[in-house]
Amino acid sequence: MCVLHDLLGDSVGYTSVFLVITLIVSFIKWYLGRNDDYWKKRGVPYVPRLNFFTMLYKFSTMNITDFFKDITNKGRVVGSFENTSPNVVVSDPDVLRDIYVKDFHIFPYRRIFETGDAITDKAVSILTGEDWKRVRTIITPAFTSRRMRQMGSIMNECSRSLIDVCERHYKEGKAVDFKSMFGTYTMDVIARSAFGTKINSHDDPDNEFVKKVREAFLNFSIGRMILALLIPPWILKWIPFNNPMRLDTDNFFRDVTMNVIKTRKETGQRYNDFLQLLMDAADETAQTENQKDVEDETDRFGSITNNGLTPSANYKKIVRRGTSRSVCHVLHGWT
Repeated sequence: MCVLHDLLGDSVGYTSVFLVITLIVSFIKWYLGRNDDYWKKRGVPYVPRLNFFTMLYKFSTMNITDFFKDITNKGRVVGSFENTSPNVVVSDPDVLRDIYVKDFHIFPYRRIFETGDAITDKAVSILTGEDWKRVRTIITPAFTSRRMRQMGSIMNECSRSLIDVCERHYKEGKAVDFKSMFGTYTMDVIARSAFGTKINSHDDPDNEFVKKVREAFLNFSIGRMILALLIPPWILKWIPFNNPMRLDTDNFFRDVTMNVIKTRKETGQRYNDFLQLLMDAADETAQTENQKDVEDETDRFGSITNNGLTPSANYKKIVRRGTSRSVCHVLHGWT
């Protein structure tokens, strides 16, 4: 009897465990697929949801351009899924124009996107709400046609260096790796225009700036990027995973930018580069804010005290700190 009781007890125990596992698996399957018919119900052409491993495999083996081309081939407005969340992929220029211009007030926010990096998470392409408005206000004056034309001399100088390298290879009868050559040209333009740093990567491939950019490229892959997007930032901090979204892991580019800003402020030197445009925009924004504070204080008290100017002074510090961050995000976008 005791043996029979033990056998029945073990059988009941195994059955209970099996039922619990079955229920958990069924719930997970239901939860992941609860929105699978979302676009079908609405009559929108869509791409079926892919499970995590299939999606990771596709992104690891398929060109990202071909991946999105397969989606847009289904129509100009196509439903898709990111994990279990329904998304819309829009490729119709007229609809995009309405979203970004005419109806922008309806679409002011973007999805919450965090990398876990204090600098990257302050990029204008990631910020939302008042932070986005503040940074947008800072960088917008730097993109006027007049100010952008001022950087033409920098690009012309980098172009002349590229032509000199091509002529040298031609005279020496050497083969030219145009992919590598134009990559170094792009790097020169970014370093000069965004960081105010002349590196001449054609003739100095061991330059510290060049090596740091190459490290960032080597660390980047589509598969790693997808993992970084899918895994919550608080988990990434605790696992041995080199996040490809963090291109300035040792603050090299930030330190370079801050040193250039400090030198220019101390010497009063000015250059026709993007960094100078951002610094000017920061100064203009700070002056405007300072004038507004002065007028407000005058209206309220009829006089101006030192304490009344303190908020503006603090704002100016924040703006200039944002200048260096914005430049780091320019690199993040271009690399």
